[in-house]
Amino acid sequence: MAKSVRASVSKRNRANLRKNLFGPLNDARTERLAAKLQEIASQPRPEAPAQSKKDLEDEAAAKAKAGDSEEMDIDTLKSKKKPARVHKRNQKPRNSIVFKKRLSTTANKGTKRK
Repeated sequence: MAKSVRASVSKRNRANLRKNLFGPLNDARTERLAAKLQEIASQPRPEAPAQSKKDLEDEAAAKAKAGDSEEMDIDTLKSKKKPARVHKRNQKPRNSIVFKKRLSTTANKGTKRK
C-alpha cells in the first residue's frame, strides 16, 4: 500500500515529481504506443491463408457423409437440443401429503357454554 501524505511540503514535492519527472515519461510512452498503433493500422490487412488440398478433401468427405439435404440437418439439430432446466434455489421443500380437517374441532368452535 502507498504511504499517505499529510504534510503540505510532502504533497508539493510529490506533485512536482509527478509533473516534472513522471509526466514527460508518461507522455513519451503514450506517444510511442500511439505511433505503434498507427503503424499497425496503416499496414494492409493480411489475407486468409489458402486451404490445402487435404482440407478441401476433408470438407468434401464430410459433406458427402452428412448427406445432401440441408433441411434434414437443421431438423436433427433442433430435435437434439433439450430445454434448459430451471433450478430454484433456497426454496423450502413442500410436503405432498395433505390431511383432512377434523370435524369435531370445527363444529365445537361456535358453541360455547356460559
